[in-house]
Amino acid sequence: MAGPPPGWESVSTSDDSDPWSDVTIGIIAALPVESAAMSTLISEPITARVARDPCGYRIGHLASTDPDRPHRVVLATLPEDNNRNAATTCTNMLRSFPRLRSVILTGIAGGVPAPEDPQRHVRLGDVVIAADGVVDIGHTRQGCGVAELRRPLGGLSMDLKRAANHLQELVVLDQPFPWRELLEPAHDRPMAVFARPSPDRDVLHRGDRRIPHPPPEASGHRGAEPRVHFGLIASGDTLLVDESTRNELSARHRVLAFEMEAAGMAASASHHGVPWFVVRGIVDYCDRHKNDDWHRYASLVSAGCVRAVLAACPPFPVWRTSAGGVSALLPEWTLDRLRTLLRQATAVDPSEIWQAATGGLIPLPERSCTLGEMVVLLAGRNAGPDRVPPLLALVEQVVVRVEQPLGTLLRAWIDNEAEPQAHIGEPLRAYRAAAEEQRRGATTRPGWRPPVRPCLLIQVERDGIDRDLCEVRYWIQRRAHTWQPEPSSLRSTTFQEVERVMEEAIRHAESIWLGSDEGDPVEIELLLPTDLLHLAVEWFRTELEAPAPTPLCLDYPVVVRSLDRMRAPHRQRVWTSRWRRLWQPPLGHRVLWGRTHEHNGDLAAWNAQLRRDRDLTTVVLGSAPQEAGGGDELLSALNAGIPVILWDRRSPLTPEASALIGRLLDGEPAEVAPRIRTLRMEAAELKPDEWGLHPGHHLALLWDDPDRNVYDAGAGSGAPQGEAKL
Repeated sequence: MAGPPPGWESVSTSDDSDPWSDVTIGIIAALPVESAAMSTLISEPITARVARDPCGYRIGHLASTDPDRPHRVVLATLPEDNNRNAATTCTNMLRSFPRLRSVILTGIAGGVPAPEDPQRHVRLGDVVIAADGVVDIGHTRQGCGVAELRRPLGGLSMDLKRAANHLQELVVLDQPFPWRELLEPAHDRPMAVFARPSPDRDVLHRGDRRIPHPPPEASGHRGAEPRVHFGLIASGDTLLVDESTRNELSARHRVLAFEMEAAGMAASASHHGVPWFVVRGIVDYCDRHKNDDWHRYASLVSAGCVRAVLAACPPFPVWRTSAGGVSALLPEWTLDRLRTLLRQATAVDPSEIWQAATGGLIPLPERSCTLGEMVVLLAGRNAGPDRVPPLLALVEQVVVRVEQPLGTLLRAWIDNEAEPQAHIGEPLRAYRAAAEEQRRGATTRPGWRPPVRPCLLIQVERDGIDRDLCEVRYWIQRRAHTWQPEPSSLRSTTFQEVERVMEEAIRHAESIWLGSDEGDPVEIELLLPTDLLHLAVEWFRTELEAPAPTPLCLDYPVVVRSLDRMRAPHRQRVWTSRWRRLWQPPLGHRVLWGRTHEHNGDLAAWNAQLRRDRDLTTVVLGSAPQEAGGGDELLSALNAGIPVILWDRRSPLTPEASALIGRLLDGEPAEVAPRIRTLRMEAAELKPDEWGLHPGHHLALLWDDPDRNVYDAGAGSGAPQGEAKL
């Protein structure tokens, strides 16, 4: 017998535990083509069999309104297409997955065309969402030549109806439906299998006579995209291939489509107290001209529409239990509060947090997980020998890695919301102390480096011939954790237009960061040759067409870097050594001040001290680089490998500025850049004639990490990463 598709895993359950307690959505498909389309869009699918249940299941995830909590769904396929099998399969699913909060039927149906009423006109490849329910046309009272409906089908899911109403707003407002992303598979499958047939395969008949469809602008159809209809769907065990019967039943019940499974599924779900919902793709017009041309495409658009409805639906509360039947540690509202806080912890590595919190004893899913998703995975896990539940261990590991006030808020969540319910005061305090001690050792161990964050590096360099021209190149670091900057091509422009070129680079980077699965804070680094380091680049502007263009430093942390040193391989060793020293205990800047403080202006003596003391990491220039003295100090500091250099653009350095810079450098190295950005934002709120009075408008920071090099250090003058050397 053939095994499951590559990359899937077979899972069997035979005990009395509840391993699928977080599966909240059941999905049923009648035909293999329908389940194939639906499984293509489900992420991380696995196969599962449950004892004493003849059905086979696929279990995976579909997005919800909460990016940290996708719906966990289970998919089943009927042995044959009819209402009896739909009811039986639904009953088996609800028995095997007792935590289901809704059951959805997806697949194909016959549509009701209305060329004389274009707004109700249903075409092949369209989708009908049963937002108004299902009419059971097989459950009737026959008398006097008229079949009257008996009891209506109740139990429509109000949660999914509200989500469908949100989608209907898009239709009412004539906004495009996001079909491209909805039909994109979560794992690799050839989408040609479900390709849309050519338009000439959508033929409408009246009897044997071919008739035209109403104009697309009248019926609301956009090119080759499906239209989504909202209303009633009819269900019965009769395969309808008669135009006159279709028209009679449609006129009587105002239905938009006909199918053969919804009534059975709905009856079973309602009997078990579980709401239901139906979505159908249109494959024919319920007449004798029906064929199978549209089965695959209609199955896919129905599955895509199910995906859209669930993406507009908040995740359902989950009653988790462990394998031993132990209830979840905390209620859902408390976990929601935690997930909200963890979304702000954008500078940490989730996989590192997981490893530290679980000790490698709990495997992390192969897919990339956010911290919020990890909360879901750990919510029902019992404590290990240290008596600290993995969920609280995860939060403690985040606390020791983030800055304030987030660390304080997370610690308050533990102390005020989690610990009182867990009753593990002493073990938790011991774990907290151990985590803090371990983190202090981790950040100072040999080889430790500050984490990589998404950033945009912009290089500006004078043209070698025309001094009024410059060359601009940029690199985009897409995501955190791995240094892989993506280069742009070189562009020549004038200094007058450099802000506009930088704005284009920023827009390009923002479009890439938008598509990233991470929400890390982004930074801008200006790579400048020594003769341009004096430029106040943090005050370059974006949104140039706006009434008030915005300085870079209001939207991003901005630092400058030495382009000349980055390209010089003979400077790398001493530069890297100073940078490593910056992060060794005790953490703090080891500062050499400029010559306004010592040596009476003797540059040689100042430079000798700089070279003699290899522990120095930071220099404060005695004057601005555009002044002869400040320029000499800057060049000496760069050549000596100093990675952090500050200066006040007002010359010379005043006692007030010296005192301020001293306070900025008092603390851990990572704190200086955020502190300077705060001063810049304060300065930006002043009127232009007051800028000169605020130090935030004049302080410059060179923050130069040798590990973030966009040039090949071994290639002489260097070749940009990602490009071939000439």
